[in-house]
Amino acid sequence: METIADILFTLNNAFPNNIFEVQVSTCKINITVNNKTFSFWLNDWFNKKEIVLSIICSKIGKNKRVFARNCEIKKTNKLAAETFLNHNHLLGFKSAYFKYALYYQQEIIAIATFSKGRKMNRLEANKRSFELINFCCKKGVSVTGGLSKLIKAFVTHLQPGDLMTYIDKDWSDGSAYLNLGFKIHSETEPQSYVFDQTNFEKYQLEKLPENIFIALQNKKQNLEIVKNSGNLKLVYTL
Repeated sequence: METIADILFTLNNAFPNNIFEVQVSTCKINITVNNKTFSFWLNDWFNKKEIVLSIICSKIGKNKRVFARNCEIKKTNKLAAETFLNHNHLLGFKSAYFKYALYYQQEIIAIATFSKGRKMNRLEANKRSFELINFCCKKGVSVTGGLSKLIKAFVTHLQPGDLMTYIDKDWSDGSAYLNLGFKIHSETEPQSYVFDQTNFEKYQLEKLPENIFIALQNKKQNLEIVKNSGNLKLVYTL
């Protein structure tokens, strides 16, 4: 298992002339770019290091850049979406009903997935609210205008009353969505977790496995109660 020194060494090698500050705690990697700080849990680093490095590259403008105007948009199936998201999204695939992909030179380089429509009191009776569940680009690639193009295609096909999504404040401030016209609807409170420093796994405090609950009650020193940063709920009204 890598030590904190190993993590810093890897980051310094990957970004020898980096323009960001790094702090590594017992449970998180905190990176500050242009006075904005985003965080990754250590278990994300150990389990999905390539994705973490790709996100950092995106934040500092080091990814390969592709323009959405040069991409073709198509609906895709569950298998393709699941495979792509599990390889490229930090949280992996989540069940979704509608799936749209951007293709560049016959290869998927970005995907957005959406829920079925739901009735909402805030909308007219014939309108539905949909959720943007996942969006991500291929590791090492940033698609300029990609999110906008995928959302426009979905809106054209489904004519939603509004579109909502959740932003993990640990590693995003939602600016890409706000720039497209999304508005902040609400914020969720930070969630508490128990972080195990021996295997770098985290467990939701309210849903602890029995062995972790007992160890916490016995005040085992390898366990630490920590919090994430909460989520933003954003809504785009059509």
